[in-house]
Amino acid sequence: MTQARSMFAQLVLVITLVLAGAGVLAVALGRELAIGPATDQLARAMRGFAGIAEGLDRTGGHAATLRYLRDAGLDVRSDAPAARAPGLAPFLRTLRQRAAQALGPERAVVLARDAGGDRLWMQLRTTPKLWISFGANPMRGSRRFSIALLLGCVGLTWLAAAYFARRLVTPLRTLARAAPGLVQGDAPPLRHVGGPREVRELASALERASHDVRAAADERALMLAGISHDLRTPLTRVQFATELLPDTDPALRAGISRDIAEIDAILSQFIAYARDGRDEAVESMDLAEVCRSVLDAATGDWDVQCPDTAPVRGRPIALRRAVENLVVNAQRHGAAPFSLRLVDAGGAWQITVCDHGSGMTPEQAQRALRPFVHDANAGGSGLGLAIIERVARQHGGTLQLLPNTPHGLRAVLRLRGA
Repeated sequence: MTQARSMFAQLVLVITLVLAGAGVLAVALGRELAIGPATDQLARAMRGFAGIAEGLDRTGGHAATLRYLRDAGLDVRSDAPAARAPGLAPFLRTLRQRAAQALGPERAVVLARDAGGDRLWMQLRTTPKLWISFGANPMRGSRRFSIALLLGCVGLTWLAAAYFARRLVTPLRTLARAAPGLVQGDAPPLRHVGGPREVRELASALERASHDVRAAADERALMLAGISHDLRTPLTRVQFATELLPDTDPALRAGISRDIAEIDAILSQFIAYARDGRDEAVESMDLAEVCRSVLDAATGDWDVQCPDTAPVRGRPIALRRAVENLVVNAQRHGAAPFSLRLVDAGGAWQITVCDHGSGMTPEQAQRALRPFVHDANAGGSGLGLAIIERVARQHGGTLQLLPNTPHGLRAVLRLRGA
């Protein structure tokens, strides 16, 4: 049996079972408290009526009895009715059983169904025999009412299930949408999450956990900023002293300067990764202008295709850093010719940076998106692509590293908000 998975289906099942149980209990109680006493009373009335009609037949004659019964509006017949079991007549079935017990074996009782409905026929001890009908099923109208009531209960069940499911599911969906940001330290407002008390307590716990994660990230960024400051001061002195040293090999001096510059760049990447940009305000900006300004500062020839404007809402510094990392990564690890394309791709801006270097295998591309994973021979901190991927996620987008035909790498940065 397939288990109901959605909250709505579970609530419908629970409420339906409750209503079904209540209906069964109502039927059982109705049979004991309503049908039973009523049929007993009617069975005794039928026995008394049969005695009066039979006494009239003995004293006044059969013709007078027949005329009297018909004048009273009763259906009377001399031949036995064709017994046909009715569909659903619990009242008449019970009445037939009680009447048969009350009237005794000398009087026959037949339950039949004809064009007029369900009828209970009683045979009198007259000469010749007479059959008297006690009318259509008094419960016939109640059956229609019961069906209408059942349909109404089904409708109310769905409405109640929909209401309670919405009341439970809406705050849970809000928490589900906020969960990725909460895990990463974002703090979306959860104070107005409704629903039951347990859901509100869950929202408060997640919000506290998010604040704790954010505080830990801020503390880590502050520590890295301090380390960067403490390291950059002696590096600056070393670089200054290297420039002042007499009789120094120019190649050695240039190598030391490059090493110092690379250390400084690695420290900058560490700080950029630690300060993930979530504290930066989201504002309207022109992504095409960002791409053009980054390429103006880049070296080498670039084939550029950008629209005049590319409006987007985002974090300007974080997006500029992401585009810079794409360009620097292509120049450092790839080979010319280089190209950058900014296009509107179905409601999102897509930046594609291509080079014609050695490229990456799918396994290498997947590893390159992880922080501190890089080629030791290529230099760098291994954080450039990880920073781009995180900026993409912050803006509802993705970063893909794909092969560039015939060779090279094609980095596709997709940002929501075109």
